[in-house]
Amino acid sequence: MDELFSNQDFDQEKLASEAKDRVLSVPPKPQEPKVVPPTKLSSQKKLYIIDGYSLIYRSFFGFFANPIRDTQGNNVSAVYGFFSTLLKLIRENNPDYLVVALDSMGPTFRHTMYEPYKANRDAAPEELHTQVPLIQNILTALKVPTIAMPGFEADDIIATLSEEATRHQIDTIMFTGDKDLLQLVDEHTFALRPAKKNEKFYRLMGCKEVEEEYGIKPSQIVDYLSLLGDSSDNVPGVKGIGEKGAAKLLQQFGSLEGIYSNLKLVAPGLQKKLAEGVENAKLSKRLVELKRDLFTVDTFDTEQYLVSDVDYDAAIPLFQEIGMRSIIKELGRVSSGESSSPIPAKVEAKSETKQAVYEAVTDVTQIKNLFEQAIKAGGVMAFDLETTGLDEMLAQVIGFSFCWEEGKSYYVPLVHETKELVDREQVRSLLEEYLGSGRLSLVGQNIKYDYKVLRQWGIMPKNIYFDTMVAAWLLDSTSVFNMDYLAEKYLDYKTVHYTDIVPKDKLLSDIPLEQAVFYGAEDADVTFRLYKLFSELLGARNLRSLLDEVEMPLLVIIANMELAGIYLERKLIEPLSAEFEGRIDAIRNQIFAICGHAFNLNSPQQLQEVLFVERNIPTGAKTRSGFSTSTDVLEPLRDDYPEVELILQYRTLNKLKTTYIDKLPLQINEKTHRIHPSFAQTGTETGRLSCKDPNLQNIPVRTEEGRRIRSAFVPQAGHVFLSADYSQIELVVLAHMADDPGLKGAFAAGIDVHSSTASLIFDVPLDQVTPVQRRIAKTINFGVMYGMGTHSLAMDLKIPHSEAKQFIDQYFERYSSVRSFVEATKTMSQQVGSVSTLLGHVRTITEINSRSAVERAKAERIAVNTVIQGSAADIVKLAMLRVDSLLKQKKLGARLLLQIHDELIFEVPEAEIEETKAVVKEALEHAVKLSVPLRTSIEVGSNWGDIH
Repeated sequence: MDELFSNQDFDQEKLASEAKDRVLSVPPKPQEPKVVPPTKLSSQKKLYIIDGYSLIYRSFFGFFANPIRDTQGNNVSAVYGFFSTLLKLIRENNPDYLVVALDSMGPTFRHTMYEPYKANRDAAPEELHTQVPLIQNILTALKVPTIAMPGFEADDIIATLSEEATRHQIDTIMFTGDKDLLQLVDEHTFALRPAKKNEKFYRLMGCKEVEEEYGIKPSQIVDYLSLLGDSSDNVPGVKGIGEKGAAKLLQQFGSLEGIYSNLKLVAPGLQKKLAEGVENAKLSKRLVELKRDLFTVDTFDTEQYLVSDVDYDAAIPLFQEIGMRSIIKELGRVSSGESSSPIPAKVEAKSETKQAVYEAVTDVTQIKNLFEQAIKAGGVMAFDLETTGLDEMLAQVIGFSFCWEEGKSYYVPLVHETKELVDREQVRSLLEEYLGSGRLSLVGQNIKYDYKVLRQWGIMPKNIYFDTMVAAWLLDSTSVFNMDYLAEKYLDYKTVHYTDIVPKDKLLSDIPLEQAVFYGAEDADVTFRLYKLFSELLGARNLRSLLDEVEMPLLVIIANMELAGIYLERKLIEPLSAEFEGRIDAIRNQIFAICGHAFNLNSPQQLQEVLFVERNIPTGAKTRSGFSTSTDVLEPLRDDYPEVELILQYRTLNKLKTTYIDKLPLQINEKTHRIHPSFAQTGTETGRLSCKDPNLQNIPVRTEEGRRIRSAFVPQAGHVFLSADYSQIELVVLAHMADDPGLKGAFAAGIDVHSSTASLIFDVPLDQVTPVQRRIAKTINFGVMYGMGTHSLAMDLKIPHSEAKQFIDQYFERYSSVRSFVEATKTMSQQVGSVSTLLGHVRTITEINSRSAVERAKAERIAVNTVIQGSAADIVKLAMLRVDSLLKQKKLGARLLLQIHDELIFEVPEAEIEETKAVVKEALEHAVKLSVPLRTSIEVGSNWGDIH
């Protein structure tokens, strides 16, 4: 397959390493593909038409071996390739007009003409399919027009546009790799084709180039393809006719009609093939020939087509959301009209660092003197450790940097090339003296890591003052928080990347000392610069108190929670592997017995074929990715089809086995013999903590299998687990924020809120509410927070749409203040482009004013959910702060081990159970004062599975 760019103007090794740092920066190599037009374009204005899906596919598969991923790990190769190419075309070719032509969903007139048309195409990979809406959203933001017409293909749109452009004396350049479109080439229509493998340039093809490459004129392309056929589109052609044979026939006879009019002059063997394939040839011609009259264009001089009206700035937030900073920079270059210039793969210094002073310090007395100077200057100091690895429980310190004024930073190399340059114990004591006393207030980028490593080194930092990563999250929770990205985004400064200077399998201490000093000192300098800027920005947006009073104290609590870890009993978890494997095998065999043969249950393509073709199970319309086999599609089918029920069981057990049962024992720390998950404050846009390595928040709570996995987690000897769980906290937040009398009344009276809701919407006394009515009410109660509509409720409850609509209408009639709250939240988010939680955490919602109704509806759901879920997360954070303070005041030995969304898990000495219960309950229920009482459920167990 042709590469997206022939000279691969992206560094694959560098891209892979930076992806691990959650940053997408792809510096192009010096020689980018440029258009070298052997055919001279006229001086007329130019319309560039991009064959949308051709470029999307080429972009996706061009990075197939080394995909580009966004900040959440999603494949965004198609997005990157599409827009880097689009911007390159604009920058290098200066078009007057621009259009992206897209295929529409569903069948076209060609499918009606010939049912097998394109039927043998493989479904698009799901990772490609999910990028299309994002590409369309960005095009909308840019104001680049996209045209799709039901019943027709992008090629027909391109044909019509080129015809209209010629009528208006405008030259057309089609950017496409599709040879079908070469039929349009003439003196005013050209094809700009992506470079082939091992070629350096895009190819501009006019009549001359088409004839040179194919041996025929552009006007003969339709007949050429009618003979040749196209296996990718399932165009039959004439069996046995190849490229050379088709070209030779057309050179001799001029056209398809000419060939068949002179069939007797053709060699006997070829004559027979043509005679037998006459109907296929005619059909193929009708399939290949493009429509050129779908619409007319009165004028191209409107914002719909003019490149001068492209809004480059409007797309920046969308690229920031996925961390695509190289595209953001390119947007700036194109917007300013800057010409193309390569970005060096390595950046040693910018103007800022030329004025900076970075020094190595190897004398303990000098370090002490510098610390004293920092204290005199105010005591706020950026601090960054360099270590042997990323596991805080095992990492050893090899150096550290510090800085208290911009442009002047110091690096202390403890070791260099295996030699100890500074006495490790003397340095440790000095750090304990200054950091443990709190005389120095520490600023860091992801300072939780440094705190944990220092703790492991025997140092207890007392004043963890400011984290630039958390600050960046507060300023824009949709962004990327890697320091390299933040430096470029906020300081317009490109840092030296670790992978640029440290070879694979080496450490910072293994490279030349001057490079190590520059890299280490730069980290502290950039961190301090970000701290100064973020301090101003947080203050201007009234977010500084949220950082100082909530997020920074919480950071230390989370760090201590991670250091504590949780004990996993091997003899309880390991036997589950064989047991689950046996159950999985049994289910697999049952599925194969029902379906009549074995197949790969983990392959969506094979599952589609078996369920929806062989088994003829009904499903929705076929899309580009084929029949969906996602759980939400299969779930409504499970009661009627035993094979579907078994497949869902298989998925559940297989995921639990591979994700937890097999992996958890491997994550036991060899030093502490406990598992130490990582909790991120910046991991979600709502404000909830996320968990990874391993993600213990996702172990199922309500299933027996999930309980058995959790039962393998046990407290240390003489202790028990204590769980404190907020009762329906998100509904409490909804009642408070909506100020709805009905919901508030139920909570205030201690009545079951779902029964109360059922009583209202079904108009029955509370004591006569049936379990079915309560279940419906519960579904609606929670569904409101996630924007559940009629369709979703009908699917979830398996009821008619009319009945679901009636339930929702009755709900909002009874809880009218909830409706008002939902609508007010949507309106506010549309006006300001963001929403805020109870404590003032802001989430930007870029799609809230999208032209796409689907994207806009999704954004509205996100807006409402963020206010509720984010405020609930705020309350849990306040509860963690309060319980930590009270446990210290009471001098109790309980340790917080886990935060599972609305639940806190503690390890408590058996002798302190009752007192700890009282303290925890008081802390959680009085964390914040709402108009609705907060209630908690407290449970104690000898293992995690005993709780709930």
